[in-house]
Formats: sequence, structure tokens, C-alpha cells
Amino acid sequence: MIPEKQDKSFNEFYKAARFNKILDPKTTLMIHLATAMSVGCYP
Repeated sequence: MIPEKQDKSFNEFYKAARFNKILDPKTTLMIHLATAMSVGCYP
């Protein structure tokens, strides 16, 4: 577990990256999956 302050910061960053207004939701999700898989964090 990470400290609460770090967890909050990470969640804010993740939400900003995941729910952006630049790319459509499907493209954003595919980028997230590809990025996770490229570093070995398989869904």
C-alpha cells in the first residue's frame, strides 16, 4: 500500500490522463492497455 497522499495524487493524475478531452475514449483506453502490457502489467 502507498501512503494516502501519494495514492490521491496518483488517482488524480490517472483520471486526468484517462478522461481527457483530446482523444476519444476508445483510443485512450487502447493506449492505456498497450502501455500497461509493454511494461509487463497484463490486465
